[in-house]
Amino acid sequence: MSESACRRFARPLRPLLVPLAALGLAAGAQAAPAVYARVQPGAQVAFQATQMGVAMKGHFGTVHAQVHFAPQDLKASSVQVSVDAASVDAGESQTNDLLRGADWLNAKADPQARFVSTAWSAAGPGRYQVEGNFTVRGVTHPLSVLVTTHAQGKDLSMDADFKLQRTAWGLGSGSWADTSVVAADIPVHVHLVVAP
Repeated sequence: MSESACRRFARPLRPLLVPLAALGLAAGAQAAPAVYARVQPGAQVAFQATQMGVAMKGHFGTVHAQVHFAPQDLKASSVQVSVDAASVDAGESQTNDLLRGADWLNAKADPQARFVSTAWSAAGPGRYQVEGNFTVRGVTHPLSVLVTTHAQGKDLSMDADFKLQRTAWGLGSGSWADTSVVAADIPVHVHLVVAP
């Protein structure tokens, strides 16, 4: 085919190529959900405390979470995670009763411990620094949490690891306030899976 014939053949195709390209871009844009707002079952909040140099692990059996995560609009993003204090489980009934009591979680007076975000900022690929307020035992202080996200098909896993300075919230009063008995730092891990 001559060069002039090729030009004549190509001209009618150009109007078709433009909308096809636009459709391709639209399909690519739809591949990544704009907002993740449905928390899947299985939310987890776990912690670790160190008593006299011995690590003790535990978790909360009842976890509530609300998420509105918009990767392209962090100002509109929010997360709220709470646990029922009475659902604490450190593996032994005597320890559980102690943690539910007035010296620690004070579950009767304040049934839930909760984190409510106030601001999100990017901290690298799939990583976000989340500022917020953490309340336990009726005491509220600011808390900064690093959240790491990973795609799981159409869903997104969100993991947060942080340390609570327990004395700031009065966790462990009386003889338990001594940080040589129970370490001041309590590492906490939160795991959520969210869907569009």
